Amino acid sequence: MSSKTISGDPPALQPTTSAYARLALHYLDMRLALIVVLALLAGIFAYQAPVNVTIPVGWPGDRLFVPASEGAGVADRLTFYGDEITADAPGGRSRWTHQGAQVSLPGLGEGALLVTVRAQGWPPDVLNRATRQPEVTVKAGETLVGRFTPTEQWAEYDIAIPAAARRGSDLTLILVASDVFTSTSAYNDPRPKGIRIDSISVRSASEGPSMPAPAPVFWLTMSGVVWFLALAGVSRRPTFAFVAATLLVSGAAVALAAARIWTVALLPWFVTAGAALLLWRYRAALARYPSRLAQRFARGSALGYGLLATTGVWLAAMIVQHAPPMPRPEQFWEFFPDSLIYTLVTLGGLTLVLLYGRNGLPRLAQAAVRAAGSRRGAALSLAVLLAVWSGYLGAVILAMPYVGHADYADNAVVARNLLAGRGWTVDYVTQFYRLYDGVTRPQETWPLLQPVWVAASFAIFGVSNWAAKIPNLLFLLVLALAVYQAGARLWDRRIGLVAVALLITSHLYFKLVIYVTNDLGFTLFAFGALILLYFAWGAPGAAALQARSRYGGMSQQLALTILSGVLTGLMLLQKPGSGGLIALGMGLWFLRMRFDALPRTLADLRVRLAPVVVWGAVAFVLLAPYLVRNMLTFGVPFYSTESKDAWVLEYTTWDQIYAVYTTEEGLNGPGAPDRSWILRWGFDRTLVKMERQVRALRDYLIPSWQHAPFRLSEWFGRADKDRLLFDAGAWLALFGAIAAVISRRRLMTLLGAAFVPYTLFLIVYWHTNEERYWVVVMPWLALFAAATAWSIYDRIAALSDGRWTPFGLLATVALIAAIIAPSWSPIAEKVRDEPNLYRADLNAYAWLKRNTPPDAVVMTRNPWQLNWHSERPALMIPYTTDRETFLRLARRYNVRYLMIDTLQRPEPEVRRMLDALIVDPASGFREVYRTPVYRADFRGVTKEMTAIVYEFPQ
Repeated sequence: MSSKTISGDPPALQPTTSAYARLALHYLDMRLALIVVLALLAGIFAYQAPVNVTIPVGWPGDRLFVPASEGAGVADRLTFYGDEITADAPGGRSRWTHQGAQVSLPGLGEGALLVTVRAQGWPPDVLNRATRQPEVTVKAGETLVGRFTPTEQWAEYDIAIPAAARRGSDLTLILVASDVFTSTSAYNDPRPKGIRIDSISVRSASEGPSMPAPAPVFWLTMSGVVWFLALAGVSRRPTFAFVAATLLVSGAAVALAAARIWTVALLPWFVTAGAALLLWRYRAALARYPSRLAQRFARGSALGYGLLATTGVWLAAMIVQHAPPMPRPEQFWEFFPDSLIYTLVTLGGLTLVLLYGRNGLPRLAQAAVRAAGSRRGAALSLAVLLAVWSGYLGAVILAMPYVGHADYADNAVVARNLLAGRGWTVDYVTQFYRLYDGVTRPQETWPLLQPVWVAASFAIFGVSNWAAKIPNLLFLLVLALAVYQAGARLWDRRIGLVAVALLITSHLYFKLVIYVTNDLGFTLFAFGALILLYFAWGAPGAAALQARSRYGGMSQQLALTILSGVLTGLMLLQKPGSGGLIALGMGLWFLRMRFDALPRTLADLRVRLAPVVVWGAVAFVLLAPYLVRNMLTFGVPFYSTESKDAWVLEYTTWDQIYAVYTTEEGLNGPGAPDRSWILRWGFDRTLVKMERQVRALRDYLIPSWQHAPFRLSEWFGRADKDRLLFDAGAWLALFGAIAAVISRRRLMTLLGAAFVPYTLFLIVYWHTNEERYWVVVMPWLALFAAATAWSIYDRIAALSDGRWTPFGLLATVALIAAIIAPSWSPIAEKVRDEPNLYRADLNAYAWLKRNTPPDAVVMTRNPWQLNWHSERPALMIPYTTDRETFLRLARRYNVRYLMIDTLQRPEPEVRRMLDALIVDPASGFREVYRTPVYRADFRGVTKEMTAIVYEFPQ
């Protein structure tokens, strides 16, 4: 709104309009009324067009109308099975029904309809001989409208649905087969199946005017309103918004007439997208008063007293839930002298309370916190923490007689071969995507950098189990120092110290040290690369670093950029696939920081781009040898069998990656998996796979909230799953991340840019449901959780002139303990119980090393571990139930022995084939060694384990 004086001069006081008033003006605009009228008329006219739509069953989008489930319960009786490739189907894909199946077609409008179902009956070789073909009854709701009997061939069956049989504008079809079948003579399938359907078509069977369905017309009108307001707000040009909204409404109306059921199903999502854009446009106005209220609330003591009450209730609940029963007097002597120590500590604490009293305890608590946060106190606490924990880890790795299985042992094997001058090679074959000339081959599956660190350790300490773990122990110590420094610079020393304690005592990081995995080094390099890039270009004082010199005149900003590039290159070498996605996000963030405004000249462009080029060039130079090695060895810059595993894992059982896929030398495998296998598995299974990965990620990061209102508990983690930092840490990290979005926005955008591509890669391509893929984010979670814990202390300590400081300190310590304590049980299990599980296998490996020739190939389910301990070449037991295939592969690789491990064994169906082959006298297998029976108590179960070695027939 504006005004002028009579003379034409602007008034001294120009009236203003608030954001809320500007928003309200749109509702009074006549253009909005025209949009509403247009949408109503367009919806009415769209319904005068006859219905003519087809649902291609088995293709993406059919789930909008047909429910699908592989279950066999009552709730699944009217659903379809998963979509399948169907070579003889006209559409190429189809679905089997259960005995019954339901099809929901919304918003068709009134009037008579003709439904055409293209279906196929049972194949000719069904084992069910009681029925040749089922009779299918079709109901519209509860009204019987038709019957048909399918044949072995695809055919179309028309069902007329009179207008009298319908209620409303929607249509629900229920098809029920009179009988079901399961298997045929050609394949075994235990699912009870009715008929196979390829497509469902609906056409109008009546003429004349038709009443529109109210719901679609309503959503069409809402879409016009919402998109007009959203476009007007974003563009600030109401006329443009009016024209665009008119075109959108017109297009939606045409779609409603031409593809009715698809448009009806998608219109609510179209409205939701416009509403999201509208809320984003006016986010500042909508959040203004809530944010002011939160700021006012935070300034006073109300928030502090709320935290005091909340932590008090939480502490009381924890005491009630976890406190042990009161000790009996006679127990003092039963547990002496431990009971004496506990008694002295308790009496000392009570004496301290009595001596210092109400005023002394707060001062004592404040002094303790100041000492822990001081430069000297924090350094001393960190040194003691790292010394004690590294000493404990050192004792554990010295006592453990193994390095782990699969890729853990693989890293140690490659390192041993590197030290022997054999390069990145291994002496085993683990998968059957192709055939090799022998069991010795270049390693292709795992990244190459971790074996280099391990080989260096072997060169210093000798080849041993414990020496293979030294690099990860050093990585943990360096990561702890880096996290402490980052916490001290971003917040304060207390937060850095607590974050280190939360991180290194986690059972997940404990596993990364005791096994020879590459995830710990990857975490260190990724954390260092991210934090240095942030300090150089995103932190509040980043611009001042350019004027400070270091390293012979180089600015600190350039030095940090180069160091970040070095760590990025090491990150890429440590895990090329995952590191590449994180580096991509970092590069995009870096470009965004440098190009916050468009360059004005070519020189300006060069200046802005130069740091990004330097950072990327340093990383690429470090990565280049890896790419060259792959080109020379495999002919491509990046090669891994994981590119084939990805199309098998999570779609079926894990051991399927060890199935025989190659077609070489007459083997009848299906060929190496590739991305086209998504069509083979089906869209349903692919979507379920991705949904499972999203749920796993949610359970790792989001705390559980079982009794959340409005069914919000489904958005939180499952109560029976453990978070990365457990529930207490997940809540604290969540609140800390929210606070960081407000106070350290650039840091959070960097983390988002780095980890969003990585997360999408794991969800869509690989899999998220392995905890070790998320240890890379745990340093940040630990920092956020520590920041929240100390914020709670600071808020409580500020109440009543600091009189509640002891309680605030107690609450913070209790929260830290609630994050650390749950890791004790998994760590104790690894230290106390797990070595017993390895005893039988280690015994058999030692026998093989003593009693077999050095070139004797052993077939086993765990070739990596067998080769590391026995130094014998190995071949994976293939996932096959065919004797001939099994024996052909054994002869192909000159296998001499078969070992039945105890730690890992083939799938049950493969074991049955092996058992039958071994006991068959004609096969010629001979048992040459059987270990003693080893007993181990693991997770409440007593296991008896015996490893057996058989000799293949000569």
